[in-house]
Amino acid sequence: MAEAAQNPAVVPQQKIVIPNKHGEKLVGILHETGSAEIVILCHGFRASKEETTMVNLAVALEKEGISSFRFDFAGNGESEGTFLFGNYRREAEDLHAVVQHFSRANRAPTAVLGHSKGAGVVLLYASKYHDIRTVVNLSGRYDLKKNIAPQLGKDFMEIIKKEGFVDVKTKTGSVIYRVTEEGLMDRLSTDMHESCLHIDKECRVLTVHGSADEAIPVEDAFEFSKIIPNHKLHVIEGANHCYTSHQAELATVVLDFIKAALQQDKIASQSNKSSKQKFLVGQQQRIIVPNKHGENLVGLLHETGSADLVILCHGFRDTKEHYIMVNLAVALENEGISSFRFDFAGNGESEGTFQFGNYRREADDLRSVVEYFSGAKRAPSAIVGHSKGGDAVLLYASTYHDIRTVVNISGRYDLKKGIEERLGKDFMEVIEKEGFIDVKSKSGDGSYRVTEESLMDRLSTDMHKSCLQIDKECRVVTIHGTADEVIPVEDALEFAKIIPNHKLHLIEGANHSYTSHQAELASLVVDFIKAALQQDKATSN
Repeated sequence: MAEAAQNPAVVPQQKIVIPNKHGEKLVGILHETGSAEIVILCHGFRASKEETTMVNLAVALEKEGISSFRFDFAGNGESEGTFLFGNYRREAEDLHAVVQHFSRANRAPTAVLGHSKGAGVVLLYASKYHDIRTVVNLSGRYDLKKNIAPQLGKDFMEIIKKEGFVDVKTKTGSVIYRVTEEGLMDRLSTDMHESCLHIDKECRVLTVHGSADEAIPVEDAFEFSKIIPNHKLHVIEGANHCYTSHQAELATVVLDFIKAALQQDKIASQSNKSSKQKFLVGQQQRIIVPNKHGENLVGLLHETGSADLVILCHGFRDTKEHYIMVNLAVALENEGISSFRFDFAGNGESEGTFQFGNYRREADDLRSVVEYFSGAKRAPSAIVGHSKGGDAVLLYASTYHDIRTVVNISGRYDLKKGIEERLGKDFMEVIEKEGFIDVKSKSGDGSYRVTEESLMDRLSTDMHKSCLQIDKECRVVTIHGTADEVIPVEDALEFAKIIPNHKLHLIEGANHSYTSHQAELASLVVDFIKAALQQDKATSN
C-alpha cells in the first residue's frame, strides 16, 4: 500500500464527483490552473488519490501551469463501491468515465498517468480507447500472474477453490481485504502483453521504474519497452516502488515527458527536416593532440567560450565527421557548451594503423585528449561515445575516475558477440591458420585487416568487469535504439543492471545510427549534460 502524502505546498483544489458506468460515485480532486491541458492521475493497489506520488505529481504539474485531476477508483478512498483484488479492466472503465466527464465539458484530457496497478490501468485504457496520445506508466506490472503467492500464500489456489475466497490478514489475524475467486480470475485473465500490442503507434508511452523496486521487478519495465510501439524507458537508480527518496527526480522525469509531448502536439503540423541534414555549423578550430604512442590525433574544437567542455568519440571505422558527432557538437554549441570531436588513431585524419580491437588503446587516446585540455586548464566536463566509442568512454571511466559525466550511445556490452557477422562463421579457424582475416567490401576491395592480436584484444576486453569499477559519483546515461540492427537493445539493459549511478533511455524505432532520430538523440544528450553541469555547480556552491 502506498504511503500517505506529505502535502508539499498544496494550493486550493476543487472536489468533483463523477458517476461510473455502474452508478458508483468516483471522488476526485481537480488542481485547476486554467490551462487547456489536463492530466488524469491514477493511484495504485489499495491506495488512493492522497498517496504521496499522486499529490506530489499534481502539485509539480500545477507549478508548470498544467491542470490535473487525481481520483479514487471504485472501492478505494472516498469513492463508492467494493474493493476487488483484480478489477483491472473495470478500473480502466472508471478512467474512461473520468475522461468522458471532462470531454463533455470541452476539456478533453491530454495525458493519463498511473502508478503500480494504476499504471496497468492506463495501459489497458490506451489499448482500448485510443483517444489519449500521452501515457505515463509508473512501475506497472507486466505479468499479472506473478507475485500473487507472496500476497495470498503459497496454497492460495487450493484455498480459493475450496472456500471460494482467501482473506488477507495482518499478523494479529485481522482481515485486511478479501480475494474472491472472481477477483483472482480477473487478474489472471488480464494479459498485459496482448493488450499493449494494441496501443496505437501515435500514442507516446513513458515507462518509469525504480531499479530497487521491491514490489514489481525492474525487468517488467524492460518487457514493456520491447512491445509498446512508441515507447520510452527511464529507470531511476535506487528508487523503490513508492519512490520514497526519489519524488523530486520522478516529478522531473514525468514533467519533462508531458511538457515535451504537449510541445510536440503544438508543432505537429510543421514538416520534419531531413534527419541526416547537419545542423548549422559555426566556426571550428583544428587541434592536433599527440597520443602516448607519438601518433597525432586530429580533432575539431567547437569553441563557445564556456568553462565546460565535452569530448565526443566516434564509433567503429567512423570519424569525427560522422553526422552524429557533428550534430551533437552543434547541439551543444547552440546551448553555449564547447565540445571537441576527434579521430581515434588509425581513423580519419589521425595517424596510426586501424585495428579491429584496440578498445583500451582508444581509451588511452581519449586520455591523451583529456590531459591535453586539462594541461590548458580546461578539464573536460563530460565524455560522449557512440557504438565502439561508447565502450571507449566507459572503459575510460572505469580506469581514470576524473570525469563525472559519461554518455554511452549504443555501446556493446558483450564484445564476444557481433564478430561472426563481420568476419564469417569460421573466423577462428581462418585466423588461426592465416594469422589474419581481410574483411572486404561488397565490391571486393580489401577494406580492413583483422589480425589475431587485435581479435584477441577485443575478446579479452570485459565490459562487465570494467563497468563494475566505475565510481558511484560518475553519472552515466545509456541511450539505445530499440531497432538497433548492429548492437541489440538488450546490451543497454545489461549496462543498466551493473553501472552504479546509471540512467537508461531507449529511443523507440531508432536504428544504430539514429538515422531518423537525430533531433531526439541530441535533445536527450544535451539535457543530460546540462542537468549534470547544473548539479555540479549547485554542489560547488
